[in-house]
Amino acid sequence: MLEITQAFIFCAGRGERMRPLTDTIPKPLVKINGKAILDYSLEKINKISSIKKIIVNGFYLANQVEEHLQKSNNSKIIFSHEEEKIETGGALIFAKNHIDFSEPLLLINGDILWQEKNNQSDIELLCKHWDSNACDLLLGLKKTDQYHGFERKKDGSIGDFNFKNNQLYFLTHQDMSHAYIGLQIINPKILNDSPSKCFSISHYFYNKIAENGLLKRVKGVELLGEYFHIGNVTAIAETENKISKQNT
Repeated sequence: MLEITQAFIFCAGRGERMRPLTDTIPKPLVKINGKAILDYSLEKINKISSIKKIIVNGFYLANQVEEHLQKSNNSKIIFSHEEEKIETGGALIFAKNHIDFSEPLLLINGDILWQEKNNQSDIELLCKHWDSNACDLLLGLKKTDQYHGFERKKDGSIGDFNFKNNQLYFLTHQDMSHAYIGLQIINPKILNDSPSKCFSISHYFYNKIAENGLLKRVKGVELLGEYFHIGNVTAIAETENKISKQNT
């Protein structure tokens, strides 16, 4: 099993759909049951002893993110303070001097929230399925009906990928079986082929779609934990209620 040594948490976004709450606080610092969303992920990362470096970026209200991290006194954390909006892919390019390009990199969206099932680590599950000979990106997935709060897209469809026989497929404007939940491992060497200084990391999997919809050198793993999509202010109370019930 891969012993992952480095992680990157994306915390630069504005969280537009959670306004007005996010007018004064970055979304990763929004509290669920009294604890910042970001802290839930940091706790899970800290349980993986092989991870020696945690890069966290910030742009929107970045000082709040940085101050929050300083209070944790976690010597593994490196804060990457961005001066302009450069999206998730651009964030990795901006912080490339902190990234070891010879080692796989764990990526976590700063607003992802999940609970492990039976204390089984989904980060370790990703590491178990990592195969550098077969893929450059390994995406964490959940079935759309098992991803709490997951919503349909503007075109009315739901889901990000079809996942069959351990293969990922992408088809436009139709329902798909699985959602990408914001947890993945990548080979950082793919960043050497970046399209610009401002782009989304999704460029690397949507740019590898074959004619039949099959994604090339992009794999998926169906994760075990309970995942919560906190897309708006209403979802905060709904998520707190679900988590409370599971803990009783």
